[in-house]
Amino acid sequence: MRELLEEYREIERPRNVGLISLAHGINEFYGIAIPPIIPILVADLGITYGQAGLLLTVFFVMYSVFQLPAGLLADRVGKKRLLVWGLVGMAGALALASTADGYGTLVLAQVLMGISGSTYHPAGMSLISDIESQDTEGKAMGVFGLGGMVGIASAPVVIGGIASLADWRTALLVAAVLGVAVTAAFQLLYREPGGGRPTPVADGGRGDDAERTRSGDGRGDDAGGLRSDGGRGTVERARDVFRRVIQFEVTPGIVVLTIVVVLVSLQIRSIQTFATGFLADGVGRSTSAANAVFFVMLAASAVSSIWVGSLADRYDRGRLGALAAGITSLLVVSTAAFVAADGAVGEWLLTGSLVVVFAVLGLALYACTPIKNALMSEYATRDSSGSLFGVTQTASSAGSAAGPAIFGYVATEGGIGVAFPLIASVGLVIAVGFYTLSWLGGP
Repeated sequence: MRELLEEYREIERPRNVGLISLAHGINEFYGIAIPPIIPILVADLGITYGQAGLLLTVFFVMYSVFQLPAGLLADRVGKKRLLVWGLVGMAGALALASTADGYGTLVLAQVLMGISGSTYHPAGMSLISDIESQDTEGKAMGVFGLGGMVGIASAPVVIGGIASLADWRTALLVAAVLGVAVTAAFQLLYREPGGGRPTPVADGGRGDDAERTRSGDGRGDDAGGLRSDGGRGTVERARDVFRRVIQFEVTPGIVVLTIVVVLVSLQIRSIQTFATGFLADGVGRSTSAANAVFFVMLAASAVSSIWVGSLADRYDRGRLGALAAGITSLLVVSTAAFVAADGAVGEWLLTGSLVVVFAVLGLALYACTPIKNALMSEYATRDSSGSLFGVTQTASSAGSAAGPAIFGYVATEGGIGVAFPLIASVGLVIAVGFYTLSWLGGP
């Protein structure tokens, strides 16, 4: 713990990073507010489990669709301001859900929750990129990830606990009030470097040099715009317009990094979704034992987030990511052996081995997150960070949505004991992607 605190003190602006990470925890806390009370909602409101699951689908679709617009908006209205708006919006949506007398109100609340929540990652991650240098952004992203993990772990305890002691409406309302309190603290305590908000892009704050770079020939908005210039084709003009909108140049490194972001999220969401099912149905553990092993993996992931964030400031990030992804792939594919071992070895030996494997899996799996976040920060500039994180976080949401669907189909057709080890194939591709980024040598 002392070493972790020492690493945190090396961050250039620890208070700001801490506040952004605390806000990250609330964002993630809100994101899984509904699952802990789904059985109660089914009984109290008379909805089906299919309808309850659709509430989460609505949230993630809205969350994904609006992240790119949020990233573009962050560069224009101010990242701190957008982050605060988003958290207040999520709290309001949760308060609305607490008043629901029927399914329609819950759907509306989840729509508002997803739209509001979509603002956080493009704004929060770009704030860290803006305030930290390349030598410390890995540590900062590690703290950022830790904040999110604490939020994820807290939601079932806080919301589920209050719902069991009182009722689900009280649980959601208390969660909303808690979020408002954290948002108020962020607003009051966060200080922009230099004493003020960066000049918005829309009013010329990018400077002539940046504008000339994006235009390509120093002529500003007249160069390669919407109008025809006689010698340029439609594709070239469209490409220029696209580059102006996203505020950054699309390079091979950014393309590869975006693919890595998609696959890392796909892998994490798939493992999160099917770990308990695999341990219970594939390996034959009880549900309580399966959840205990799953908790060990999550606990290891929290340690990994902050520890590996520091390593990402010391070593080649591409190679470090390739190593983490490779180890993840080996561990996931090794779980197939536990399916065969069920009944062949002692219960305690098998369960103990699962605890060890999944603890190391948590370390390796979640090591990929601060590494890819640090790489994203490396490719970002102050004027384009909101746009870049908007694009990559949209890609991340797409991966999160795709993973459970893909491996859920495999599990349906071939069984969970086959589907879970096959997730290892994603880790191999991620390793290749990280190594490619190392070979490209950065922006």
